[in-house]
Amino acid sequence: MDFWVIMLIVLAVVVGIGGWAGVAAIQRHRLHGRQDQWRELEGRFHRVTLDSERYDRSPSDALAAPGWLDRDGPVVRGFSGTLKRAQRDRAELDRDVPRAPGRAGREITSGSRDPAAGLNPTEKDLGEFEKLVERVEDAYRDADRAVRTTGWSRPETLQVPHAQFLLDPRWGRPAVLPRTVAVPPKSNTTTSLRVQSKAAERAVKDFLDASYPMRQQTALKLLRERSGGGSAGHRMQKSFERLLATGRYVTDERGFIWPQATVVEHWGVYRSFGRDADLGLEDVAPVEVANVLWVLLPADRGLPDTELLALAREHLALAPGMMAGLTKSLNQQIARGIQALPEGVQRAVNDAVPHGVQWPPATTRVEQVLAEGLHAGLVTGRLQRQSDGLVRRLRAQWPSTYRR
Repeated sequence: MDFWVIMLIVLAVVVGIGGWAGVAAIQRHRLHGRQDQWRELEGRFHRVTLDSERYDRSPSDALAAPGWLDRDGPVVRGFSGTLKRAQRDRAELDRDVPRAPGRAGREITSGSRDPAAGLNPTEKDLGEFEKLVERVEDAYRDADRAVRTTGWSRPETLQVPHAQFLLDPRWGRPAVLPRTVAVPPKSNTTTSLRVQSKAAERAVKDFLDASYPMRQQTALKLLRERSGGGSAGHRMQKSFERLLATGRYVTDERGFIWPQATVVEHWGVYRSFGRDADLGLEDVAPVEVANVLWVLLPADRGLPDTELLALAREHLALAPGMMAGLTKSLNQQIARGIQALPEGVQRAVNDAVPHGVQWPPATTRVEQVLAEGLHAGLVTGRLQRQSDGLVRRLRAQWPSTYRR
């Protein structure tokens, strides 16, 4: 055989082996990257689990938040239920994750100290694990805030206006939003781009956690404005879209955005929307109005719709929309114009139009928002309509937590 043919064959073999080794190295690098992400999520999950248990093991730590010792408290019970469901979901997720190829995949069955080294998680697996971890972190943050707020007091003796006040400090306050969004600096390296992406998603999530519920288009507009616009605003928009695409935030049928872990029907918070608020009438969720209706109703009797909705309008500091003001102004001008006409012409106009010349008043946006809130209260079981037409409370109190 010709020498050059032999050299070509050898070269082809070498190139083939090198290419195979290169592909294997790339796949191994990607696998290690996914395993590192899994370890990071695993560490966050364990931190929450250990934080919730350490009060039982260390009296000195318990003094920092004594309410955790009271396992009969509804908030602590609610978090315990959330944690148990998360641990069960975590076990199911571990069983479904593919094993890593080769020896590493077998080590996980023999009690390896690094279980992630024996796993081959997909991007979907990582996304599901991240949603689970964030759900537990959010629930723990709510419960820990409530525990530290109550101190040594027991739940039945604690005087608070609403049970959910312990879980969400925005209860009853103006809808004020963070003034800025923390924007991670630009980076060009592949590793740093992944880290930067995670940091941007965390910044967007922190903003949304402090701002929901609001309409999706409002959230996107505010994120771009508060991040400074330009390339930073574009990065915030991409991070926002990823959070929606991965299901960590969801949009309801009316366009309001919520954390995935929030049960909207159980959500018991409301904010006010007056001059001190950053959100306007369009971003008042119906369940928010339903909550304030429940609060305003006396515990022992009902109220007619008109009186109840008038109280809610004042309590939420809802201002009439621009069109309502324009309609009122237009009708006043029409009335003044008719009065300026000669008496005979006025009589002819009034005979032709018995009820007067008026621009037909459309239902104002405020009235529509309040009506939607009343309907939401009746549908979700917060309120009930009595046989005499009055509206009264149905529930005695809200669930201890609105987290799944």
